Amino acid sequence: MRKFNYSFFTQKTGIISIEFAIIFPMFISLFLFSIEMSRIMLIGSSMDLVSTQVARKAAITENFNDYSKVIKEALSAEVPDWVMLTSSNDFTVKVNYCSSIDDVIYNRCNSNSADKNKIILFELKYNYSLIFSSLFSQLIDSSLNKRVVIYREFYS
Repeated sequence: MRKFNYSFFTQKTGIISIEFAIIFPMFISLFLFSIEMSRIMLIGSSMDLVSTQVARKAAITENFNDYSKVIKEALSAEVPDWVMLTSSNDFTVKVNYCSSIDDVIYNRCNSNSADKNKIILFELKYNYSLIFSSLFSQLIDSSLNKRVVIYREFYS
């Protein structure tokens, strides 16, 4: 019996298969996690780029009324580069007009454009869904939000 235990524990055949079976699932999950994180970072940085472009255009454009159209055009110009990552239908745009910073802070803005409203608050929301698995979709918030406050230098 003692000889059997000694030979059982010192035997080296099949050790590579066992190590592979233990390490491979962790390696694959780490690889998929890094792809998901890269996708989130790419979409987040693209949302930053779009919101910066729209904020610049809105701040310097004189007599401009339809800011949601400008945001959607900027998104449709940016999103085709992300062929397998997302579509422009996953984005939601909401534009509000405020007369003061207090209105922005206390959420008293309205969606109607008025001549006296110099401040624009726009919200860009992306409904994020995992590529590889929906097992963890209940554990994470599935939306990326971007809120930008714009002060119009020129207004009608």
